[in-house]
Amino acid sequence: MANRTGTEILESLEAARRRGVEGLGRKALALERLLAISQEISTLDLPTALRRILHHVLELTGTRRGALLLAQAAGDLQMEMAVNLEGDLAGEGFAVSRSVAERALATGEVVVVQDALAPAYGEQASIVELGLRALLAIPLKTRERSLGVIYLDTDSPEHGVRGLDRSVLAAFGSQAAIALDNARLYRRLQDDYFLLRRSVEETFRFDNILYRSPAMHRVCEAIRQVAESDVTVLIQGETGTGKELVARAIHFNSGRKSGRFLGQNAGALPDNLLESELFGHRRGAFSGALEHKAGLFEAAGGGTVFLDEIGEASPALQVRLLRLLESGTFRRVGETVDRRADVRVVAATHRDLAEEVRAGRFRADLYYRLSIFPIRLPPLRERREDIELLVHGFVDRFNRELGRSVRSISRQTLGRLVERDWPGNVRELQNVVQRLVLLSPGEDLAAPDEGSTAGPEPSIDSLPLRTLEEVERDHILTVLRRVGGNQSEAARLLGLKRGTLRWRLQKLGVRP
Repeated sequence: MANRTGTEILESLEAARRRGVEGLGRKALALERLLAISQEISTLDLPTALRRILHHVLELTGTRRGALLLAQAAGDLQMEMAVNLEGDLAGEGFAVSRSVAERALATGEVVVVQDALAPAYGEQASIVELGLRALLAIPLKTRERSLGVIYLDTDSPEHGVRGLDRSVLAAFGSQAAIALDNARLYRRLQDDYFLLRRSVEETFRFDNILYRSPAMHRVCEAIRQVAESDVTVLIQGETGTGKELVARAIHFNSGRKSGRFLGQNAGALPDNLLESELFGHRRGAFSGALEHKAGLFEAAGGGTVFLDEIGEASPALQVRLLRLLESGTFRRVGETVDRRADVRVVAATHRDLAEEVRAGRFRADLYYRLSIFPIRLPPLRERREDIELLVHGFVDRFNRELGRSVRSISRQTLGRLVERDWPGNVRELQNVVQRLVLLSPGEDLAAPDEGSTAGPEPSIDSLPLRTLEEVERDHILTVLRRVGGNQSEAARLLGLKRGTLRWRLQKLGVRP
């Protein structure tokens, strides 16, 4: 009797071992399949992601019907996609189904009803009417929030719900939630990108350039003529006349508007850093070059590269730019392989490049390459009839940005603004109007003080001689004061990168 009992015990242990091995084998197969499914559902197209998630979970569970329900802001569930499911889970006929789905959403746990005809559920009218044998709900949750629920049921007695491992289902729900969240974020980014692009294109339409002067009419006609071609453009004009605005208008009204518009000030960086910024570099090409880097001419492929203050370019950089314009090719710093540049080049300068060529400071061949289509921007003192339009435009803009409600501008204020010579041109006018809007207590634009509408500029011979470092320091401080210490805005006005401005402030001993 004892031997028989021992044998039975051994047989029971062996049977348990076999069941355990079989269970581990089924789990290993399920996890292997889960990995394959996770890779397949990781698509950024939202409808495709939803369809794949439902298809795979139906196959994984051996159920017949399914629905993907997404959580709404109010906390309820809305059906986003269904397979073989007629009607809506919100209806009275789906009361049990809805409660199962809502429980999974609330608890964040997989809910499985293996036998829907059991006493706990069998008396429900919907179970009987639909002939359901099993139900389950898998929550879709990321670390931050619950996105929804996958609801599944079947009317077949030969379903696979009983043998399912809940941990595998929970893992599938987590992977599906990540895929779904990524697809939704990608769609939102796409929508934001298209809205932003449309806004940018609207901003740089020709009819958004404010003018009534014949001089600016000629500029806009020139932009229209050259925009659709790919020829190199040279924009010349004093500081603050809007050279980058014209460059952007050319880009966003051209066939390259879907490409990127990338700009670089040729005088803002040391020569070696500027070459790396424009042409890129190979890893190890110089100290600190830890990774391969694509330059602007690669990053803007299919778009436009704007080279501001090209008159500041060094002789070495001029040679490399000439080669790129002549052959359409360039080399990264430290490489020997030519790369092709699919970009349009728009250059700008406040210098008289023809005079620079005569003085031997700028290459004549590069000048001829750059000035295939020259555009000269008139200073504001030559287009005074545009000042009133610009003032009204800036007031509207700064009302929105600063939360003000300036509605009227006195003729006296306008007259004083029109009479000024504006050595800083449109940029200076913009900064003055911004300050006046900020100082306006009500609906009337504040009047400019006497200092802001000064008369003739002092003679250069009467100014004290100062070092270049003193001049640079005072100019940077002046710009910082005008923009209220905003370093990003100051860097933009100075034509520098924010990091470059911070480096110069440190070098000059200026504490922000």
